[in-house]
Parts: sequence; C-alpha cells; structure tokens
Amino acid sequence: MKYTIEDTFEVPAAHYWDTFFSEDYGKGLWPALDIKCEVLKFERVGEGAALEIHREQRLTPNRELPAVIQKFVKGGFTYTERNHYKARDGEMRTVTTPSFMPDKIKTSGLYRIEVLGPSRCKRVWAGEIECAIALLGGKIEKMLVDEVRESYRKATEFTRKWLVDHPA
Repeated sequence: MKYTIEDTFEVPAAHYWDTFFSEDYGKGLWPALDIKCEVLKFERVGEGAALEIHREQRLTPNRELPAVIQKFVKGGFTYTERNHYKARDGEMRTVTTPSFMPDKIKTSGLYRIEVLGPSRCKRVWAGEIECAIALLGGKIEKMLVDEVRESYRKATEFTRKWLVDHPA
C-alpha cells in the first residue's frame, strides 16, 4: 500500500532540516507523540550540500496495539527506524523494521522537503507498507497507514508550534 502525507511549514527548508535533526527538538517531539525514542546511531558526514546523516533509532509507542496485531506480538512492541539523509537531494530515505514479524511487514519511504519560497516549505512523506500475512495483510496495512497518518498529524502540530517558539 502506497500513501503520501504533505504538510507546509512557514520556515526556510534549511531551518526545517536543522530543527528536524536537533536533539532538543527530538526531546520534545517524542513525548508529544507518546513514543519512547532511543537513538542507536547518529552519524554526520560532510558539510553543506555534501552533508549526509545516517541515523538509527528504536521507537516504542506507548499505546495498546489493535487486537488484529496483538496475537502476533510477544512482549512489547518496538520498531527500528533507519534514516539516510542527503542534503544535496533535500530528502531522507527511511526503512522501518518492526520487532514482530520483520520478515512479513516491510515499511519504507522517502521524506523530502520542497522549497515553496524563501520562508516556506512543504514536507512530503511518500510511504509504502507491505504486509505479507495471509488474509490479514490488507487490513494490517490500512491500520498501519492510519497510525502513521495520525502520528504525522500530531507531529505537524508539534513542529509548527516548535518552529514559532524557536525561530531561525
């Protein structure tokens, strides 16, 4: 299942990315989303247009899983998110691996920022979820997309407020 989420922000694209990768922003974002985040790797290579960031983080949502997924999960639910950002392209590739059935559920996407003007940008998330569980795959894909959409809605609210409170 492919899907897209778009939101605009009243800041320059460079400021958006600086905010997105800042430790302080992350310390505020994850509690606002009710998710525990453990950074496993954060590596910056290069500068300016040649900057690349490799980040890996373990995320633990603090909510009950839907019944359709609970029977597949033993213990707590976490997922590992791997990001590769390239400043030159203004985008970040993401692969997310769940702690349960990682061979059956594949999620990935491209997170990019489009410049709309000197102080305006658009965040575009083009995601894809594939669930290879007989009879339930489509239902689980839809549920996961709905979960991602809700998370992005909350993240957008938080980010807009953060950007007002933390101008460039």
